[in-house]
Amino acid sequence: MNNLCEFINTIDVLLDVKWDGSKISFKYNSSLDNYCSMMGDEKQEDCNNYEEMISSAFLTLLHHFKSVNAGDENLEDDKLAQYALLWLCYEINKNKNNEISNLNDFHNKYIKNIEKYIMKIPNLGAYNSYKGIIDKQQNSMPIGVKEMSKLYEALKILCDMYTECDKKKQNYINCLQDANDFAKHFEELNQDSSITGNNSYREILSSLLTNYNNFKSDCNKKCSKCSDIPTLTNIKAPQSFEHASSSSSIASTLIPVLLAFTIPFFLGVAYKYSLFGFDKRLQRQYIREKVKKIKKKMTNYV
Repeated sequence: MNNLCEFINTIDVLLDVKWDGSKISFKYNSSLDNYCSMMGDEKQEDCNNYEEMISSAFLTLLHHFKSVNAGDENLEDDKLAQYALLWLCYEINKNKNNEISNLNDFHNKYIKNIEKYIMKIPNLGAYNSYKGIIDKQQNSMPIGVKEMSKLYEALKILCDMYTECDKKKQNYINCLQDANDFAKHFEELNQDSSITGNNSYREILSSLLTNYNNFKSDCNKKCSKCSDIPTLTNIKAPQSFEHASSSSSIASTLIPVLLAFTIPFFLGVAYKYSLFGFDKRLQRQYIREKVKKIKKKMTNYV
């Protein structure tokens, strides 16, 4: 995780994005423009705009993630792709002038057309994982840029914690404060139904939780200031699941109560009928049928 975070930080430094009012500017860097020539005609060498540059930087991330040891955890391709996607969406969201709101639109506009070139490049594990994520979204809710940006902000805090702990060790005096900041941000995400109600976002949130817990365990050994960092709560279940569980619980509670009231009612009705000369055998049959119908309705309700 340390090296992965360091690589993301290096990309941010090389990209060097700046704002002047509503206008965005960035520094062209030869380390990040390897894919720029694929996006235009054969004469194009540099990226034409901000979106092309971050596309090239994103593909550079995916390509080099496997060559850069992700640390002792040895993060899998799908986790590497997730974290690269967080970075990409965060960078897309920086440009308030573009009209791209989800990852599918960005992929189709800037990456899809150069895929034939990308597939010729070695170390495609992380890219294939990224493409798998895109393909899954074609027939479901697209991955939103704003939601992913929120998750990236949590990743950025966590990356800073890993970096500081690795460099400063016992001198990392702000460990508790930084951990509290991450815990607060995580809890806000955990309370956001737009995050916890989406499988893709929940999976990334789960990865962040795992990486935080790993940090908590490892940093305790390196830095005494990290011994009291907070424990995070479990990720909330989707709201629809909670509603269904609540409804089932209410129904289970109500059924015995309703039966307690309705069965005596029909017994009273049956007694009334008996006073008017109804046959006792028909009376008992009538009661049994009514009780069965009540139980069946209550069972179907649950």
